[in-house]
Amino acid sequence: MIGGLLKSASRWALVAAAGVIVGGMAMPSAKAADLGGDCCADLEERVAELEATTARKGNRKMSLTITGQVHRMVLWWNDGKDTNTYYGLDNTNSSSRFSFTGTAKVSPTVAMGFDITIEIDSGGTSSKVSQFDEDGKVGAQINGASAASFNAANNDSFIDARRAAWWIEHKDLGRLTVGRYESAGAITTIDLAGISAGASPSVILVNGSFLLRDKSGAYTGIAWANLGDPASAQGRTELIRYDSPTLAGFVLSASIGEAGDYWGVMLRYAQEFSGFRVAAGIGYEDVTDTQTGVAGAAGPVNLGDPALNGEVKAWGAGLSVLHVPSGLFAQGHYLAADFSGTGSTAYWAQVANKKDANQWLIQAGITKNWFGFGNTALFGEYSKNTDWGAGNGPAGRSFASPVVGNGTTGVSINGVTDTDMTVYGAGITQNIDAAATELYLNWRHFSADINCTGGTGCVNGKAQTEDFDAVIGGARVKF
Repeated sequence: MIGGLLKSASRWALVAAAGVIVGGMAMPSAKAADLGGDCCADLEERVAELEATTARKGNRKMSLTITGQVHRMVLWWNDGKDTNTYYGLDNTNSSSRFSFTGTAKVSPTVAMGFDITIEIDSGGTSSKVSQFDEDGKVGAQINGASAASFNAANNDSFIDARRAAWWIEHKDLGRLTVGRYESAGAITTIDLAGISAGASPSVILVNGSFLLRDKSGAYTGIAWANLGDPASAQGRTELIRYDSPTLAGFVLSASIGEAGDYWGVMLRYAQEFSGFRVAAGIGYEDVTDTQTGVAGAAGPVNLGDPALNGEVKAWGAGLSVLHVPSGLFAQGHYLAADFSGTGSTAYWAQVANKKDANQWLIQAGITKNWFGFGNTALFGEYSKNTDWGAGNGPAGRSFASPVVGNGTTGVSINGVTDTDMTVYGAGITQNIDAAATELYLNWRHFSADINCTGGTGCVNGKAQTEDFDAVIGGARVKF
């Protein structure tokens, strides 16, 4: 694309140069304006050098567009016993990424294209950091011989493929997508207010790796991610997906992925009438993808042990309403997951004997362009997350004490039969339209109610845990 533009520019540069010289000399005839065969050789040589060092796409038939975002933030946290501030983290609510997309017209009614989206997966990210790891590399290992250095070099893969797919679309029949892409499935909050950069529908993407503390200050084996919905949208996998054309505001989607063991459907709606903007959706997905495991202490890698089989059936519905003249809005969702089978799947954080779980969230406020830079959104939010960390039956689910040392203590919590995490918060998002940027400042408060039957951290049938507060401020810059 750029190379083609430079070639065009070189031709115009020659014409312009000839025009300037002719005008300056006021030659009366075309013959007198003959500049000779090599007067512009230097200009052509320079343009050729530039073209040789310019990135260009492979052909002129398929368009190429490069887009993306840089999203970084500052996190202040308080776990009831300690507090700290981490700087420059990538915000997992909407990670830093870049995309290569393209389209080409096959006919007046048919188009083809592709989407390659690469996520930056290096350094400290908000969902990986914890009380004892500002880099997101150590995980639940606090201290001890196996713990990594807190300042160890980051040896992760740097990037992760979010999307790598091609598609073909007929304007009357819809679009077929093949490759790695978002599946159709359970729908959560549809963000009409533009606040999701700092306030994702999944409430564990900022503090998920932080461990809960008990009243004595000891670390439990439970992370906040164990108590909340692990997905803020449909999962990404290798699949075939169909999206229908828009009909009266409705779009129907369906997908099947992996080896046929991950499928889903969803129906979405968007419309504006009488000053109200409305978006809604409902979806369902079924996952039976077997978690690869080991069939014994010294056995080979197991590729299909029935004892490891699991299944998740999940559905979710969202509704969002924005009154455009006033800027008042309300948006939210309800999500439920049914866990069955004797083992684990690679999705929805399923483990053996996991109890069915649900989550709901509501956000409300006002978004208005009061200052001329772009919309300013002020909002509050409230969420309940039930039984994501619980196990079925009287045995429940057990969380071992984390590995500790150097004066740090840990406690186990066993027989967890019920969990309830309450989240509430508030925030402000300022759009800077001229720079395609969102600035935000958000606060969320987390509290847990955990029923248990044993372990050093279980007292009178309850885990005695501290609340958690997170304040984040940052910017999402799009390009």
